[in-house]
Amino acid sequence: MRLNRFSLLALSALLGLGAILLTACSSKEGPSVDIPEGAATFTLKEFARQADVEILFDRQVVHDVKTNAIKGQYEPGYALRMMLLDTPLRIDYEKDSGAYAVYRKPL
Repeated sequence: MRLNRFSLLALSALLGLGAILLTACSSKEGPSVDIPEGAATFTLKEFARQADVEILFDRQVVHDVKTNAIKGQYEPGYALRMMLLDTPLRIDYEKDSGAYAVYRKPL
């Protein structure tokens, strides 16, 4: 059976997508964390302790924000994004220092 050019391109795309998905699924999981929902000033500090990461934030920026609970073994950046989902806070990762910075998203 002979494949036409479109079939070969589609097959190549599917194989490439499969390789990406396998890589994503086999990526290293992060530390195990168990953070209850609560005030960001507390939960961010507790997350940093449990995940052994550095998180930089201004207490005045996060003082009135309630974060989501997170429990399980996750890559730290993913876990932080889940904690901050549906809040006005976001994170940046500083590759040079290895620290996460939490800020309030602009209006």
